[in-house]
Amino acid sequence: MSEAETIDSAADNAAEEATVARIHADWWAANEGLDAVGMTEALAPDFLMWNLNGHPYYSRDELSTLLEYYAEHLVPEAPTELWDVRVVVSGELAYVTAEGMLPFLVATEEGGGASVVASMGPHYEERDGLIRFLFRETMVLRRDPDSPDGWSVCHFHCSPLAPRDEPRPGFGDTGASRAAAA
Repeated sequence: MSEAETIDSAADNAAEEATVARIHADWWAANEGLDAVGMTEALAPDFLMWNLNGHPYYSRDELSTLLEYYAEHLVPEAPTELWDVRVVVSGELAYVTAEGMLPFLVATEEGGGASVVASMGPHYEERDGLIRFLFRETMVLRRDPDSPDGWSVCHFHCSPLAPRDEPRPGFGDTGASRAAAA
């Protein structure tokens, strides 16, 4: 490969990474207020989500139903904060990993309707009824010629993140200490 081809390839990959990063950012922006259209428009028809609540959702339609449920019971009231966002594009697939904080208001006695949310909630900061739930996520995308951006989200996995001051077994560092060192 010539030097010019290498530069073109690197520029193409940077452009693809920027597109994937924007799709990811748009998805999280739509999460505030539970914009079902914004959250489902980039999803592949065979989308699979392993939700923060511990349950799987097997399609755009199932995710839309979950969002309708949460609009009544567990409402994100502020923007999600993300850090340590990493984007990798390789061939037909791309993935994004991140850690973050999802602030939400428990709007009903039923709350999140899942024991994972109820059991992890007390480990996180709460301000004026707003729980600041820490999570980690992986979003997987694949090339899709039918998508306006050329990519569709085929899988999203979100799970609780250890509290920022909890030592990591085997290492003793914490999320807070790793963030300070970065």
